[in-house]
Amino acid sequence: MADGTIARRYAKALVALGQEEGGITDALTQELEEVLQALQAHEGQLFDALCHPALSPNERKAVLDAILPKLKVQPLLQNFLRLVLDKQRFSLLPAIAADARRQADDLAGRARAVVTTATDLTADMRKTVQAALESSTGKKVEIDFQVDSGLIGGMVAQVGDISYDASVRARLEDLQSALIRNPGAVAEA
Repeated sequence: MADGTIARRYAKALVALGQEEGGITDALTQELEEVLQALQAHEGQLFDALCHPALSPNERKAVLDAILPKLKVQPLLQNFLRLVLDKQRFSLLPAIAADARRQADDLAGRARAVVTTATDLTADMRKTVQAALESSTGKKVEIDFQVDSGLIGGMVAQVGDISYDASVRARLEDLQSALIRNPGAVAEA
């Protein structure tokens, strides 16, 4: 079975646990992301140790048990992490966390977007972009606004698998393609 399929199964199980426990899916998903961040800090040494085949399963379990109290996560997630470790799937934790986030967002009718612009947007412009993306997706959109000085102008929005490219660079590339396909268009214009 492919790793992506396995990760999806574990993510689905975590999301189902969150629903069964009174709708705590978002909290579980958030905690899983925080655990992953903590494990991958400092060049990922803890994460690597928990995945390393040279360590015995008991040694990896001891490492996990030593750090879980410091991470302050709820018992349900602790048990989930132990299960993933016991099944030797810990290396899939980043994919599990990402898929769990997608599933939790779908359940909540939420989408995540990354909007990249050449300069920082004003609060009003951010609200306008958010309203436009929410209108086009039909979902509540949480946006991570980023600045890329390499953009000439306009913006690029990535919402899930869909990309909206309203950058000046994209428009210039479209114009160039049109001119290549129809060189006489310049003389006509």
